[in-house]
Amino acid sequence: MTAWLALGAIILMVAVYLGIGALAAGQLTRPKRTFDASLGPASRGLPYEDLRIPARGDGLQIAAWYIPSGENRRAIILVHGRDNSRTNGFVDQFVIFAGALRDAGFPVMMIDLRGHGQSADSRYYFGIRERRDILGAVDWLQGRGHQPGSIGVLGYSLGAASVIGAASEERAIGAIWIDSAYADIKTVIEGSWKVESGLPLAFLHSTRLMARLLYGFDFTASRPVDEIGRIPPRPIFMTYCRRDPMVRIAHCDRLLAAAPSAQTWIIEDCDQHTLPVDIVPDKYNHHALGYNLHPADYTAKVIGFFDSSLR
Repeated sequence: MTAWLALGAIILMVAVYLGIGALAAGQLTRPKRTFDASLGPASRGLPYEDLRIPARGDGLQIAAWYIPSGENRRAIILVHGRDNSRTNGFVDQFVIFAGALRDAGFPVMMIDLRGHGQSADSRYYFGIRERRDILGAVDWLQGRGHQPGSIGVLGYSLGAASVIGAASEERAIGAIWIDSAYADIKTVIEGSWKVESGLPLAFLHSTRLMARLLYGFDFTASRPVDEIGRIPPRPIFMTYCRRDPMVRIAHCDRLLAAAPSAQTWIIEDCDQHTLPVDIVPDKYNHHALGYNLHPADYTAKVIGFFDSSLR
């Protein structure tokens, strides 16, 4: 009887451990949709086309805006981060940023990654499948006459990891700007696990297992550090906030070691407390806030980089 009770207790503990892992896997891989139509291109007086384009490879429908400019030879694709969208990127300033790029002569394509904004439902894949959305945008631009080497892509956080993956597979992408890109997602998840999940780190193992069983992928397989070396000699620009608690500066060092020709800009001051009001929850302070804290410098550097890098 004692042996059976012990076995039953073990089975119960394993079931609870895996059950909590399954719940955590569902939460970890479920995007939160944010989309505010009042922040679209029309709010800034920008001409645009409202599009639904197929992601490359799986045909998932991706919502996008194409904002033309007078000089249509070189184009830039903008890619938001986790739980953001075309309207809410850069803390609700993405369309303003896109307008500045258009004023500088670049047509701009803004996309909602799968599961975000107005795009088709999907789980997070931490850049593993989101790259297909960017590649679908590249296909659309090429169909409109944009030539290989004339297309640049800018992304931050999750978007930056997706941009690295897309550029590593597609030579038509002429240059990339990546903001707060992680070298591997496993390190980021481990570092923010307790804050984001409220669970002990031990449950990360059951969460990873259940994500594989339930959703068919290993989220720790997202390793941009293994892909970025395939992009040069095409230009890469990497920017980071020095004190980012989520994607620490060590990620920049690892990516730079894999692609030493990349240009870098380490922003010393990304503290939102220097603004009149906080713009993100404090746990996200210093994460990908470079544009919001230094919009003029950031915009000028992006324009200068793509102007000199795209054909």
